[in-house]
Amino acid sequence: MRLKGRLTARFGGTFAASVLTFGCLVGTAAPARASPTEPFDYQVTPGADPYRDIPGTEVTFTAVAGERSYLWSRNVVVSNVTSLREEDVVGTTLSIRCSYAGGTPETAPLPAKVEAGAYWAANFLPTKETAQSPTVRWAFVAPEQGTYSCRLSVTSYSSIVASGREVTMRVDPGAELARATYPYTARWTLPEENQRVVESGTTATTLGYTIAPTGADRIAVVQDTALTTCKAGSKICPGGTTAYDGTSVQTWIEAQPQRPDGTRCGSPKVSTTATWRISDAKHHQASANTLYLATADLGGCPRVRVSLKVRNTWGNPVVIHAGHVTGHIARTHGLAFTY
Repeated sequence: MRLKGRLTARFGGTFAASVLTFGCLVGTAAPARASPTEPFDYQVTPGADPYRDIPGTEVTFTAVAGERSYLWSRNVVVSNVTSLREEDVVGTTLSIRCSYAGGTPETAPLPAKVEAGAYWAANFLPTKETAQSPTVRWAFVAPEQGTYSCRLSVTSYSSIVASGREVTMRVDPGAELARATYPYTARWTLPEENQRVVESGTTATTLGYTIAPTGADRIAVVQDTALTTCKAGSKICPGGTTAYDGTSVQTWIEAQPQRPDGTRCGSPKVSTTATWRISDAKHHQASANTLYLATADLGGCPRVRVSLKVRNTWGNPVVIHAGHVTGHIARTHGLAFTY
């Protein structure tokens, strides 16, 4: 497989690069155990818990304090086993969750307030979708020297089971959690206080972070955000009306090279723009964005200010979620590494 294809598989999104020819990647990219050969079936619940750990996706490793590992899901496909009608909307969340080895996030959690993973979430729309292919990318930072385990966990939820109806979902065989280490890795998460609503016709700049890449000549930047359309009467965010049935959003990464004092150095670099149609029924949408750079793109500048652009092009307002959910799992988050 050509490197472009391997990079697309690794990052789980559209290939967006300023340079089209790369050398071999650094680090171990294989999962710690063989991926499952049997499907994993689980039940839909009324609420977004409990998580079900997907068998065969656990990765166990030893790390020193502060050591960083890039983790990403691959080959995850979620679909319904139980027949569903068009109105039987089911929410699905896929998470990377980490703990101390020998236990689970419930029995051997990381210390309080230590970020323990990240998630992808979107509603599944029967008759309009046959399956979902969620992608989660995240960087683990060891809080102390020790041995850790990370895994993929899934939960699906809907009010259609509140009255006792049973609905079964399935993760296809082959789901994996992969891990790699690189010369330089940085991670950041949008703070709770920076959650914001983006009105139609406006563009937000968010998830800003300054990186100082070292150790290799190629740079990968990931900026993934959790979005929700503000439908009429929403308890999540204000401003929605019945005049629209959702929101159309564009997202992309902007990388501005900087001098050591933080002043601009040259022109910004941007990723390919991704377009997302978030209907009232879809409701939630995880937006995955990737930018590849080479140090030559930086014009000799030692730092890069990376940010995510979110443009609401049509419809109701959209909220950019921030902070963490239960288990200290990141909502909108970013990472970068050199290779």
